[in-house]
Amino acid sequence: MYDILILGAGISGLSAALHAAEKGLSVVILTKGAKPDGSSNYAQGGIATVTEKSDKFQFHIADTLEAGAGLCKKEPVNILTKSGPATIKQLVKWGVQFTPSPTDKTQFDLHLEGGHSHHRILHAADLTGKEIMRALLCELHHQKNIDYLENCYIKDLICKGEGKNKRCVGAKIIHQKSGVVKSIYAKATVLSTGGAGRIWQYTVCPPDSCGDGMAIAARAGAALQDIEFMQFHPTSLYAPNLKKPFLISEAVRGFGGILKNFKGEEFMNQVHPLHSLAPRDIVARAIHSEMQRLGKPNMFIDLSGRTPKDIKSHFPNIYAKCMEVGVDITKEWIPVVPAAHYMCGGVLVDTWSRTEIKALYACGEVAATGVHGANRLASNSLLESVVFAIRAIDDIEKSGFLKDKITPVKTTKKETVSFTKAAYWKKRKKLLQDAMWTHCGIVRTIAGLNQGLKMAESLEADIQSAIKNKETENIHFLEFLNALQVSKMILIAALRRKESRGLHYILDYPNQDPKTKHQSIYLGDKK
Repeated sequence: MYDILILGAGISGLSAALHAAEKGLSVVILTKGAKPDGSSNYAQGGIATVTEKSDKFQFHIADTLEAGAGLCKKEPVNILTKSGPATIKQLVKWGVQFTPSPTDKTQFDLHLEGGHSHHRILHAADLTGKEIMRALLCELHHQKNIDYLENCYIKDLICKGEGKNKRCVGAKIIHQKSGVVKSIYAKATVLSTGGAGRIWQYTVCPPDSCGDGMAIAARAGAALQDIEFMQFHPTSLYAPNLKKPFLISEAVRGFGGILKNFKGEEFMNQVHPLHSLAPRDIVARAIHSEMQRLGKPNMFIDLSGRTPKDIKSHFPNIYAKCMEVGVDITKEWIPVVPAAHYMCGGVLVDTWSRTEIKALYACGEVAATGVHGANRLASNSLLESVVFAIRAIDDIEKSGFLKDKITPVKTTKKETVSFTKAAYWKKRKKLLQDAMWTHCGIVRTIAGLNQGLKMAESLEADIQSAIKNKETENIHFLEFLNALQVSKMILIAALRRKESRGLHYILDYPNQDPKTKHQSIYLGDKK
C-alpha cells in the first residue's frame, strides 16, 4: 500500500513524485516502457516564464489568452504564469541546467517563440525536455521512499463506490514482459500518462502517446474536455526515409527562421501580422493551404539570415539530425510539414488537478486544466506539467485521502494477458490513424468527421468479435481499444463544436461562435 500511485514517468509524473517524496510520502511511479520515453524527452524549445524586468506576468497572461482563441480558463492561466519563477527555482534545485546568457552567466539565455511578445523561453540548448528529464531522474534515484517500476501497462483504474462517491484506490497493471496482471493500491492516484498524438497517422509524438490515460479515465467515469483541440505542430522535419519523426522547434523561427514555399515566397506575410511567428494553429493551416495550392509535399524554413556558428550553437541537435538526412541547415532551407503534436484538452481537472473521481488526479498533457484553451502557446506545456503536478501533491496532502483506510482485494487466481495477434490489432490501429488524419486533421468538414466516425464505429465490430471470442485479455487488443475509444470521443466532440476556433477549423462553420464554451464528453456519449 502506497500513499501515492503515479501513472506515467514524464516531467509531470516525476515532478509529482519528487514533491511527494520531499513531504515524506511513500510513492510508486510507473512507466510504460523499459525507460521513460514519453513526449517530455522530445521537448526541444523550452519552458516559458517571466524572468526579465521588461517582461511582466500580464504580458505572459495576455499572450496565453490570445493564443488560446478565447477559450482559456483565466484562473489556471493566472496560476500558471505567476507560479513560473518559483517553479524554475525548484527545477534548478532539482538539478536542471538551463543555458546561461552568453553575456551574463548569472542570467538565463532567453529565446523568443511564436505567439510570445517577449523573450521568455528558458532552454537547455535545443534539448530542454531531455535535460529536465535527466535531472529529475537523477534526483529521483536519490529518494529512498520512491519505488520505480518499468514495463508497466495500465489496464484500468480500480474504483470503489458510485456516482459522486466514486473513489479511485489504485490501478490494475500489466507487466509487459510476463503478461501478469497486478493490482497496485494507493490512497491517491495521479494520472500523468501524456497525450494522444499517435492516434493520427502523421505525428511527432513518441509511441507511448496513444491516449491510454484518457481512455482509462473515461472508462472509470471521468469527463474529458475540449479534446477536439489537437495541436498540429506546423514544422516537423519532412524526410520520408526518417524512421522516427523529428520536430523542428518553434525557437528556430523565433531565432529568425522564415517560412517559404518552393518559389522562395514568404507566404506567411499575407496571413498574419506576426508573419512566421504567428500562433501555431494559424501557421499549420497556412502551410497546409500552401501545400495544397502548390501541390507540394512540404514547405521550408530559411535560416540564412543567421551565421553558421550561431545556428550550430543554438540548435546542435536539430543541426545534427538534419545533417543525418542530408540537409545542412547552415546552407539549405529546412523541409517541414505539419504533424499531430499536443492534446490541448484531456481529462477534466480543476485548478488543483482533481478529476471528478475522488482521489484521482491528472496533470501534464493528459489533463485539461483549461490553460491552453483552443490552442497552446509555445513552451507553456512544460511549465504547466510541473506547476499542476506540484499542486496535485499539495492538495493530496491536505485532502484527508492519506488518512483513509484502503482494503486491497485479495485474489487467489493469477490473471494474465497474452501478446498474440499483434499484427492483426496493429493493422486495425493503422486504419484508425489513417481515418483520423484524413477526416479529423488540420482542416475538417462535417461530412469528413461523420465519415471518420463511421469508420470508428465499423472498427468496433472487431471489439465485439474479440469480446465474443474471449480474446480481450490481450495487450494489443487493449491498446487498440484505448485508441478507438478516444478517437471516437474526439470525433464526436469535433462534430459538436459548430464553429472554427483555434485548432478546430471546420469549413462548414468558418466563423467563431460568440457564445462559445468548453464542452465535456463522457464515454458512451452520442454526437
